[in-house]
Amino acid sequence: MMEFHFNAELAKQYGVDGAIFLHCMAFWVAKNRANGRHYHEGRYWTYNTLEALSKLFPFWSRRQLERIINGLKEAGALLAGNFSEDRTDRTRWYALADCILEVYGESEPPISRNGEMHFTDRGQPFHETVKCNKETVTYQIDPPKPPKGGQRGSAELDGAVKSLLAEYAAGDTELAEALDALMEIRAAKKAVDSTRAVTTLLNRLNRLSDNSREVKLQILEQSVTNSWKGIFPLKGGQAQTRKEPKRYVE
Repeated sequence: MMEFHFNAELAKQYGVDGAIFLHCMAFWVAKNRANGRHYHEGRYWTYNTLEALSKLFPFWSRRQLERIINGLKEAGALLAGNFSEDRTDRTRWYALADCILEVYGESEPPISRNGEMHFTDRGQPFHETVKCNKETVTYQIDPPKPPKGGQRGSAELDGAVKSLLAEYAAGDTELAEALDALMEIRAAKKAVDSTRAVTTLLNRLNRLSDNSREVKLQILEQSVTNSWKGIFPLKGGQAQTRKEPKRYVE
């Protein structure tokens, strides 16, 4: 059984349903931010169709989802956009308002990285093609601007560290993806990822989770959602066993 989490302060303002939806949006936006994907109009976005969201939130009907989303938009907590080339595409794009990002310890620059709205870094544009509402959509996104000397990504980890992470995941795709998301954030925050540092990190993960796979995933999700480079005990204690549904999110 899958568990859903929410921020208590947001629940007071937008209701439990709204807080649950915002918490999930925060996780997906944080993941795209860590990977430098879907950056438009000065902030990071996530996209999905109502049909896919209905599968991700099986306890809400399509009408309930529309009510929750529209309510959050009207309250100024959720932003909506359309960045597909095909303007008839029904895929919906979402981003979090600054007031919500602040709750999760995040912030978005008010303008794009080159100082202008709606444009990518000069000389650095590239295209990414994705499946969007059963149509192939190609759109332009801009990669994160690396600091002097370049920025290390998870793909550039030391071979010994890669082997260590692969051995730890032991073929568990979901756990491997969660670890990769954390390593992306550590890279963005310039954390030291030596073999010793990563070994210490994984040992801490074992201790905090009591070697429970489900709790490991919850701890990693918590760090990614909050853009933490480290791992910490779960807020409110350990989570119960959960089963994740098929993911439809980008």
